[in-house]
Amino acid sequence: MKAMFLDRDGTINHDDHGYIKSLTGFRLFDFTATAIKIFNELDYKTIVVSNQAGVAKGFYTIPEVDAVNRYMCEQLEKENAFLDMILYSPYHPEGSVPPYNVPHISRKPLPGMFFTALHTFPIKASLSYMIGDKDTDIEFGKKVGLTTILVKTGNGADTWNNRKSCKVMPDFVVENLLSAAILIKTHLQTK
Repeated sequence: MKAMFLDRDGTINHDDHGYIKSLTGFRLFDFTATAIKIFNELDYKTIVVSNQAGVAKGFYTIPEVDAVNRYMCEQLEKENAFLDMILYSPYHPEGSVPPYNVPHISRKPLPGMFFTALHTFPIKASLSYMIGDKDTDIEFGKKVGLTTILVKTGNGADTWNNRKSCKVMPDFVVENLLSAAILIKTHLQTK
């Protein structure tokens, strides 16, 4: 089974202020639903993997993260775009809210969320992708053998401009999530 792992903030939606704690702060990019529909049509399990350190830092709560994720799904479903799973890590070692203020394998770039997804779906990493806007997204994908794509939305342009400080390089760099979807679709059609 093939899967599309997607970062949330900066990849699926605008990330203007660093932490999205309410529905009013959540705005999908205009192209997101179209991109996810392409992944759905290509029969990829579409899985969000997101670090949500704001929980550990006391900026918002687990119920608030869940509410934003539900809202995201509702907005996408209105456009016939569907997510198969949403995973997130509320942990950060510099947080102040127990029990989330510790290092944890679920926090990207560590591979915990990938292994959690494997409990539900028999994913073949060599057929799957990780798309995100930060070096931690790319490192996460590389650790488990995913093809990685850096998008230049969110923090992606800065990540690319500062790539000399990154531990690993992405396989591809594109403008946004829709560009990634078109790249993947085109690549599959040429096989």
